[in-house]
Amino acid sequence: MSHANPRARVAIVEDDAILREELARVVDGADGLEIAGLAETLGAGRALLASDPDVLLIDLALPDGNGVDLIRQARAENAGIKIIVVSIFGDGRSVVRAIEAGADGYLLKGADPREAEAAIRSVLDGGAPISPTVASHILARMRERGAGARTELDAPLTEKEVAILSDLAKGFRYKEVARLHGISPHTVADHVKSIYRKLAVNSRSEAVFEAVQAGLIRLKD
Repeated sequence: MSHANPRARVAIVEDDAILREELARVVDGADGLEIAGLAETLGAGRALLASDPDVLLIDLALPDGNGVDLIRQARAENAGIKIIVVSIFGDGRSVVRAIEAGADGYLLKGADPREAEAAIRSVLDGGAPISPTVASHILARMRERGAGARTELDAPLTEKEVAILSDLAKGFRYKEVARLHGISPHTVADHVKSIYRKLAVNSRSEAVFEAVQAGLIRLKD
């Protein structure tokens, strides 16, 4: 499926010059993607948001602050932006903070930079790419936070919504979920909007987090 924009514009905020250039090369060489701008500091990253990129690749540990602040700002200014963290793994808390701030995916530094291209395509198609190591730490962090305290939802999800969210949590794309349930991708998108509204979230990763906290779905270790 082609996007409304012929090319998705990708902004990269990363203080490691070698990795920044590697990511830029991957984006430059990818069909349907182009660079919206490069930045190595939080301040320069804020300026990049003014160009209204489609995707933001961001490190959390920047010289002048925490990337989570930029994630929060990007999500507030542009609800449709796709945000992927590309960072070393610090602790479960930093991962969860990034997701709560609005990140759609989380990749570990040290992986093949080409994984970033796959992750960009995934988020543009509604996916939530998260490195397995990061996912296991998210689960551990949720157990720490959630022991015994489950969120009560004002508007509970329907059986169909729970099933769809469970499939999305496994990494399926909208088209794959549509096939599994015998419905159109457009209907899947409608269900997802309803899920987001009921859970008061803005991204798939947040929806999964809240649904696990509420005991609606379970993720395998």
